[in-house]
Amino acid sequence: MLFEEHQTMLSGKAVVIFDYDSTIAKVPVDWPRARVAYRDYLSEYFPALELPNTARVDEMESLALKRAAGQKETIFRFRLALESALDGGHEALPDTCRLIDKLHSSESYRLFIISNNLHRTVEAGLHQLGLNSAFEAILGVDDVGLPKPAPDAFALLQKEYGILTEDCAFIGDNARTDGGFCQAVGIPFVNIAK
Repeated sequence: MLFEEHQTMLSGKAVVIFDYDSTIAKVPVDWPRARVAYRDYLSEYFPALELPNTARVDEMESLALKRAAGQKETIFRFRLALESALDGGHEALPDTCRLIDKLHSSESYRLFIISNNLHRTVEAGLHQLGLNSAFEAILGVDDVGLPKPAPDAFALLQKEYGILTEDCAFIGDNARTDGGFCQAVGIPFVNIAK
């Protein structure tokens, strides 16, 4: 159903990039509680860091990384504990999983993931769902250094895999992060949350 709904946007595209959490599967994190805990965590390690009260975990990570890029391990330690505790418990989103199977089996598409989750979280989820062979590459926030909507991940894909902007479409669930990323790099955004 997802393919049929968005066939026009995907037609003529040889590269389909997916978000992971809430697009391919749901990582069952209590994000409101995680935001509060992560704010406390960052305040302990970076007391001078100013964090807006409405900031998501990935937005707080972005602010911390911009201020202390050399402290990547400390910044991502919280998320590692949070996400790794949920290994094996990701909840598949059937429509997207069927779409991935369809695109992968057609052999006409190159599939990638750019996620604001950690690389190992996405890898563990794909293994759980039996989808690990469908993707040419996974870029987690820890691979890139800055979360979406920063366009850095796309530049890495272009450099490492030779993809062209005009060949790409992105499937995600968040207008602010995924949509902002697509707008920054100039590729169509299929928002499955609509």
